[in-house]
Amino acid sequence: MSLSFHIDFNGECEEAFNFYAECLGAKIGTMLKVGDSPVSVSAARPAHHIVHANICIDGVELAGADVEESQYQKPVGFYVLLGVDSEAKVDSYFSALQTNGQVIMAPQRTFWSPRYAIVVDRFGVPWKINRGT
Repeated sequence: MSLSFHIDFNGECEEAFNFYAECLGAKIGTMLKVGDSPVSVSAARPAHHIVHANICIDGVELAGADVEESQYQKPVGFYVLLGVDSEAKVDSYFSALQTNGQVIMAPQRTFWSPRYAIVVDRFGVPWKINRGT
């Protein structure tokens, strides 16, 4: 069995996954565009939109796709939790993910972690970054 997450994007899936690959040191596996698939190209599903993408972030798969604008809903009710092994990594990932995003909680000590942060990235994806003890 495997467990992964799938996030819908509003036409920014390719940009988001390229950003995650760069700032999180991840590896993109698949990046399938509408124009390269059996899905019909339309005004609502342009050829450059992503039908399916996946990226491996330190052994965990994150999948995504662009949905039609009328079907897109901002992510809510979850966070992607990055558990890292150093306070420096919390700061580094937070710094990258917060660029043009929204800071919810700047990196700081909490009662459960020596370094913890919360940010919504510029694609609307919410992240919690935690230094394990």
